[in-house]
Amino acid sequence: MKKGLQVSEYGRRIWLIFRKDLRVELLTSHNFISTAVFGIMLVVIFSFAFQLTDFPVDKAFGAVIWVSVFFTSTLSLQRLFGVEEENDALSALLLAVGDRGSIFLAKMLANLTVLLLLEMIILPPAWILINARINPNRIGFLIAALFLGSWGLAAVGTVVNALAVQVPNTRLLFPILLFPLLLPILIGGVLCVSAALDSSADLIPGWLYLMLCFDLIYTVVPFVLFDWILEG
Repeated sequence: MKKGLQVSEYGRRIWLIFRKDLRVELLTSHNFISTAVFGIMLVVIFSFAFQLTDFPVDKAFGAVIWVSVFFTSTLSLQRLFGVEEENDALSALLLAVGDRGSIFLAKMLANLTVLLLLEMIILPPAWILINARINPNRIGFLIAALFLGSWGLAAVGTVVNALAVQVPNTRLLFPILLFPLLLPILIGGVLCVSAALDSSADLIPGWLYLMLCFDLIYTVVPFVLFDWILEG
């Protein structure tokens, strides 16, 4: 944040970029709907694939959810700088906003909102098809795991997308670059969601703390270094 820039003005800039990105994603209905349909299709395919084996399908609920969310998120994350890139408006946005950390926060929050909406659409069919039985006492752990995992996906996805914008012809590499960085989040998310299905919840708090630390690191560091990231 630049010296002298009031907190209210800084928050207003974040809000304006956040609202613009969210409107572009949600009001361009074919983008959001096609992404949601893709996520539901993944859930259906995975659930039927597990049901054809002897593996207890309810044990795979966590893996099905997070694999579906990861592949679905790559579609929405790749559109993050799409408008600015296609219309060559990124330079104008940088000049208009000034502080680039606010661009990172706004786009990450817009991404997080879209991911949470997509999960609200994907979860019900997954719950029904897999017939998962969540322990009522673990609902809080389940919500925390989904939120922290989505936060990590949004933060890392925003950073990788900002780097990819600077290098031509790197769109196809986006999922490959994203996956290794997200491994701690994906592993923690799968274990926490799976643990919410049974009584072995001793490891959940530890993984939630790890995911929270991961999210804070990938939020604070890019916020401070986003000038360098966009110019790199």
